Amino acid sequence: MATATENKGKIVQVIGSVIDVEFPDGTIPEIYNALEMSVEVEGKQEKLIGEVQQHLGGNQVRVVALSSTDGLVRGQEVTDTGAPISVPVGEPTLGRIFNVLGDVVDEGPEVQVKERRPIHAKAPDMEDLEPKQQIFETG
Repeated sequence: MATATENKGKIVQVIGSVIDVEFPDGTIPEIYNALEMSVEVEGKQEKLIGEVQQHLGGNQVRVVALSSTDGLVRGQEVTDTGAPISVPVGEPTLGRIFNVLGDVVDEGPEVQVKERRPIHAKAPDMEDLEPKQQIFETG
């Protein structure tokens, strides 16, 4: 998820699943951008993803972590991915189970797709929708 021109910040505060991160002047990530940080879990370094929810002022953003924040500390480095969280879309995803990050969680093989879409998107306009009188099978 990290970008070529990595924008790095530092953790200022952690309260439960909410993290405040400070970035250098002029480099504040956009709302909904994914931020990556590293946390030690059972002796291994694992990636933790958070999503920017608010600009606080003073070059700080408020982030909601999408997994446990246990082990995060003030001053720890955080990387802005430069993009929102996205998930795979297309025919190969049908019948598969994914988490909110788009990772396969059904113990099947990784999904090979050509397209990913952000989890936050504008809803279609009403005039673009077609009402249908049929059963919509969900599984």
